[in-house]
Amino acid sequence: MIPISHTKLESIAEEHFEELKVHLTRKKINKFDKIDRWFKTNGSKLSLKDVVLADVDDLYTFSVKYKSKVYPKDVLYLKYLYTEYFSKSSRHIGNSDYNAVKLIEKIGIKVCPYCNRNYVNNINFGAKGVKRSSQLDHFFSKDEFPFLAMSFYNLVPSCPSCNHLKSNHQISLSPYDKKNSTGNELTFDYSIINADYLFDESQITIEINHSHKITKNIDIFGLKDQYLLHNDIVYDLIKRHRIYPKSKLSEIEKDFPGVFKNEEEMKRIIFGNHIRSEELWKRPLSKLTKDITEKLNSI
Repeated sequence: MIPISHTKLESIAEEHFEELKVHLTRKKINKFDKIDRWFKTNGSKLSLKDVVLADVDDLYTFSVKYKSKVYPKDVLYLKYLYTEYFSKSSRHIGNSDYNAVKLIEKIGIKVCPYCNRNYVNNINFGAKGVKRSSQLDHFFSKDEFPFLAMSFYNLVPSCPSCNHLKSNHQISLSPYDKKNSTGNELTFDYSIINADYLFDESQITIEINHSHKITKNIDIFGLKDQYLLHNDIVYDLIKRHRIYPKSKLSEIEKDFPGVFKNEEEMKRIIFGNHIRSEELWKRPLSKLTKDITEKLNSI
């Protein structure tokens, strides 16, 4: 799993709340004050804004404090709003055609943070509308916690595959969680079965090392099985590392002045992926590439 760490995440969250407020205060809807009052008189006794903008740690608290067997219709409207308006590419809330499509575009992440294998992008077909390979997962299920259905940090951009696998399951770590800001709760490694590995990729096995904090994520998304398919990537990286040792990289940099912006760009082009932590959201399998490249460099 890779962290979502957009530098303007807080301002995007504020914009999300303002668009929600515009919708709820419209005359035909007129639910903002009623929902706000429910939050202020129950649970943690905070405002609707506090709950919509709550970080992951606070969402854990609210998921307990506000949970009930029965919810007022006005509170259940938050789930209805998400399902019938916000989640649909053809509908929107607020003043600026705001919906899940726009939110994912604002966050700017290009690959699923849960698996780092699939792109999350939208395809605009003009009059036919937008087709999506992106969805929003509710970290806390909207069925079990309808009052968190529109909370910003409860909405995780994801690929359809991961969203389907997770369904209503509770996983252990969110991509928004500050405890995973480095992405090192999970790291990739490899082992060699026999000496023929340089000529037979099946002799290379991918391993996942992880802390207990992310165990549920790995189990629910089946990451160990999914990544077993990518031993060919590790095979290629091992060969590239043999072909391009540090001395060769220095030669290339000298032989092609002005071609590369910097050393990082040269490595990205040669090794075929982003290997900087802050750029893992740009391409599939970047976390695998980064971790294996770092291991090869340490040998």
